[in-house]
Amino acid sequence: MKTRLVILFALASACCMAQQLAPADSLSLRERARQWNQEQYQKVKDWDTEHSLDSLDQEKLPKVVSGGLLVAANISNFIITDSYGTMSSYMRVGAEFGGFIDFRVTKHFAIQGRLMFNTMQNKFGDGRTDNELWSFGIDIPVYFMGRFGNLTKGYLQFGAGPFTHFNFASNVSLYTNNEAKKTNAPAPKAPSGNDYSSLYALHDNHSGIAATIGYEFPMGLQIVANYNVSLSDIITYYKNSTTTVKQAAIYPQYVSLGIGYRWK
Repeated sequence: MKTRLVILFALASACCMAQQLAPADSLSLRERARQWNQEQYQKVKDWDTEHSLDSLDQEKLPKVVSGGLLVAANISNFIITDSYGTMSSYMRVGAEFGGFIDFRVTKHFAIQGRLMFNTMQNKFGDGRTDNELWSFGIDIPVYFMGRFGNLTKGYLQFGAGPFTHFNFASNVSLYTNNEAKKTNAPAPKAPSGNDYSSLYALHDNHSGIAATIGYEFPMGLQIVANYNVSLSDIITYYKNSTTTVKQAAIYPQYVSLGIGYRWK
């Protein structure tokens, strides 16, 4: 009998302890579950904030209107179409420098205008008489730019558009039969009316298509490559001083590689 009473007392004590501990354990589990749900919710919210386009800090994006400087080296030659098929052109090295103004339309699109002073050298001729042309002028291209990447951490940009070149000064060196330089004088201007006294004459300006590609780093430093090709014949070239038939049409093209900086 005593043994039974001891067993019943032990069972009753165990039940009382279980009833006292059960709410505490259940409450602890609920609290841990609630904390875990809050942590997961905060992680999802943080990720959404970081990756949402609407949450980008607009003050860190490039300004709507910004500007900067560019400097580059270029190589240039001529695209030549001549009636005899004997003329050719050779690349020469030049330089250019200037600046740009950028109008940001959207996150991925902008319109950029540049003003670039440049020097260019070109050699062309028919093998018997070769001409080396040096010129100094200014290019004014307008690019329609696309941009890809995080604008606050660096991005790739490329564009294309029209350009116009204005020539300020030019000089021609004439070589005959691979002999020493014979002349070194300002290039003649394009003839007017029926004046065909010059075998060749340089036009003061030309226009064409320009393309650009580059990468901008977060601090504003840029690496830029450009290609320009003229759609205008820049030199009136005749076989001799008595004919009005053009011997060749000459279109300049040039590639440049340089660096730039945008003020934030």
